[in-house]
Amino acid sequence: MTAASAAAGFSVATLFRMDPLGDDDALAAESGPVTDIAVRALGPRRDSVKAARDFAQDTLARWGAAQLSDDLALVVSELVTNALCHGVGASGEPGAATDTGGARDTAADPGTAGHPVQLAMLRKGRRVMCAVQDPGAGLPAPQDLGDGAETGRGLHIVECFSSSWGWFPLTGVAGRTGKVVWAMFQIPGQ
Repeated sequence: MTAASAAAGFSVATLFRMDPLGDDDALAAESGPVTDIAVRALGPRRDSVKAARDFAQDTLARWGAAQLSDDLALVVSELVTNALCHGVGASGEPGAATDTGGARDTAADPGTAGHPVQLAMLRKGRRVMCAVQDPGAGLPAPQDLGDGAETGRGLHIVECFSSSWGWFPLTGVAGRTGKVVWAMFQIPGQ
């Protein structure tokens, strides 16, 4: 585990074992180390969604994978929004996320203090993963949508724009609670 992945609270190796893209030969060709890692801590504020999106687009540009920029930025927006609304909830700060979606109030729960949402981006060969960590105990699941539903589409969007997605709890990781929700992308033309 690298210092960057330790700071994010999850193992880079664990993340990349989750999506073989259904191609054992391609996976074997990419069995070397992760080539690029970028991690960004995000506060419990609405402007963190834009900061995450900008960070993702800038990171992809540095990695020469700008062709993923639109799709990955949309998915990052959805994952960070979900983390803020359902994993962190209202913090009581000006500009903080106000829709708690049943999540705990971080201002009233000292267990979440100093545990911001974190975005990690990892590149290995032709694959890029974005992963968002939050302290919430709620499990991500796509919602059944009615005809007039105005919310609840986030994980459907993640599923449509990424090659795969998933999550895992941070149980057993020293000093961490919550979960990591990740989405995998393949760089076109590589």
